[in-house]
Amino acid sequence: MSAQGPPVPPLTTPVLFICFNRIGPAQQVFEAIRAARPSKLYFACDGPRNEAEQVRCDEVRALAKQVDWPCELHTRFNERNLGLRKGVSSAIDWFFQHEPEGIVLEDETLSVPSFFQFCQEMLERYRHDQRIWVVMGNNLMDDWAGQKDGSYYFSAHGYGAPWGWASWRRVWAHYDVDMGAWPALKASNTLKDFFLNADEEYDVHSMFDYVHAGKMNSWSYQLDITRVMNHGLNILPHTNLVRNIGFGDDGTHTVGLDDPRNKDTARDIDFPLQHPRFIMLDASRDAEYFKRFIGSTKMYRVKIALIDMVGGKEGMVMRTLKGLFGKG
Repeated sequence: MSAQGPPVPPLTTPVLFICFNRIGPAQQVFEAIRAARPSKLYFACDGPRNEAEQVRCDEVRALAKQVDWPCELHTRFNERNLGLRKGVSSAIDWFFQHEPEGIVLEDETLSVPSFFQFCQEMLERYRHDQRIWVVMGNNLMDDWAGQKDGSYYFSAHGYGAPWGWASWRRVWAHYDVDMGAWPALKASNTLKDFFLNADEEYDVHSMFDYVHAGKMNSWSYQLDITRVMNHGLNILPHTNLVRNIGFGDDGTHTVGLDDPRNKDTARDIDFPLQHPRFIMLDASRDAEYFKRFIGSTKMYRVKIALIDMVGGKEGMVMRTLKGLFGKG
């Protein structure tokens, strides 16, 4: 389905493009950005982890030479590797230090053309609305058969996987890569009232505990916790606008091709956008989304509980089993 309506306005919203060492997907995402022709492009790349990786990183950084439209280009190429957690978060820090709002794409998040216009319109419409946190581009559950109102809806119970998104400096100002507020929030009685069900409560506690302890190499759950703490709402389009093209053996958190999130459903949204009548959480859709794509199974929770009972993944029992069977 093609975008319809009046001519597409120029993309005046700044774009941040975050890369590392995968030229294949990075080139595809760059071509989508080039087609949108943003007036400002911020290009951030983490540094190589070793000398052999330098060539791959240089290939990706050379994409900056392909900017062939009127554009204010800014680059941030790290000399040393900061890793996913600090590399991505510090790049976004850099971006919002210079811009009050903008669009963020990583090197595996391939957007359809109308993604950029959608983000630009949402950023302008909700610029001063303190309730709105992040404008998401990806919607893995675009087959939702329930009630719909307008071209997008409001969500508060998504975690991780921001595959193409936009936000404001006012939101990022709450970000803390170390999640320093998590212990106090976890101990607060008010947090329990936030969750839609017991499964979400269990899984979110586990996810946030892992990230806070440094056991999960992630930057995005830290943004989620700011939304939870401030009762913010994310915007999700009914139409999926972004596909993750990074599933494969060399992906970071998207390794298996059989992952249910590996869906090729991205297509353009229709314009003019139809705005929902009410700015309210779609709780039923959030609950189903969590069940399908985020939450763990009961069998997995039993497995984790048993591992914890014998001293955790790094305990003597698990280390012995890894030695015997040669896997984690």
